[in-house]
Amino acid sequence: MDETLAAQLSRDPIADMATDVLADLYRAVCGRQPKAVRAYNDDDALLLLLRFDPSEIEDGDQEGFEHLLETAFLAMPGMIASAVEARSGQRMEAGNLSVCADRGLAVFAFNAVDESAEPAVDDDPFALEGLTATASTGLRAGR
Repeated sequence: MDETLAAQLSRDPIADMATDVLADLYRAVCGRQPKAVRAYNDDDALLLLLRFDPSEIEDGDQEGFEHLLETAFLAMPGMIASAVEARSGQRMEAGNLSVCADRGLAVFAFNAVDESAEPAVDDDPFALEGLTATASTGLRAGR
């Protein structure tokens, strides 16, 4: 088998975990399984694709169910990122969300957060440590 094809077919445990969380969240909100949940990843980017039956929204007995589902979709990226971090320690930053209710499609975008990219305390312009040191010597910040 070609190495490129084998790499494309290999499964990413973080992507698998995120798809499981998304399916569980959808089931908790709608009471039904989604039609499909897929993950597509490339380096630090992850896309989750959710397919659902649009007639389930239209046939809902409860008035306002479509609004409830839209609100739930808006909250799901943060919940997915939190669940993945709690289970694996891998931090993800929620990105864009795109929902097309007429087609039964929702796409969630995420980026992996590189822990080494976070600024150190000395680099933080809002850190109080730097201000107190300059204040104690009688100098104004920026001089």
